[in-house]
Amino acid sequence: MRLAPTEVTPQVEEYMLGLLAPRDPVLTRIEAVIESGDTPGIGPHVGRLLALLLRLNRAQDVLELGTASGYSAIWLARGSSGGVTTLEADPARARRARANIAEAGLEDRIEVLEVEAMQHLERSGGTVDAIFNDLLNSFPDEATVERCLELSLARLRPGGLLLADNALGRGRVVAPESRQARNIDRYNRLIAAEPRLESIIVPIRDGVSVARLA
Repeated sequence: MRLAPTEVTPQVEEYMLGLLAPRDPVLTRIEAVIESGDTPGIGPHVGRLLALLLRLNRAQDVLELGTASGYSAIWLARGSSGGVTTLEADPARARRARANIAEAGLEDRIEVLEVEAMQHLERSGGTVDAIFNDLLNSFPDEATVERCLELSLARLRPGGLLLADNALGRGRVVAPESRQARNIDRYNRLIAAEPRLESIIVPIRDGVSVARLA
């Protein structure tokens, strides 16, 4: 008999949250800011998942597309054994992220670059063990989505992880009408169709796309 999926109601979300290990004061403070709606962020469930995936894959270096408050960069650094390079085009957000990262004692392992993500991908070289894309809600068009994925795959080492937040677009990907939803849907379908990737969407929070390069 086919089981109906469990609906992740606010009550279920609170239950899951209660099972997470306590976060330190830095993460707890940033989580309060995220909850207030003043700044975007992945939240503790996604943060824990990212850190766990990086540890399981023994990732050393990580590239993050989109910094915001630096919350996700802290999780990425704690899940990896090397350095994190995170990209943020907004100077005010970059300053705030550097302050949060310093408070977490990770300024020697996390570098915040004030640059547009696509510009950095087009001009920089080198490979990394993992890329976290936190820009699915920000792409201007599907062509940029396609180019970002192409460049990201070129930057990954074999066995590397390609991770992305907001893969479900608040459910709008099922019948994508807005530009944002169409961009996210395009990303998901490109990931699923790419023969070099093993992939899945984990439906926690707004969906986390998890892919591994063969």
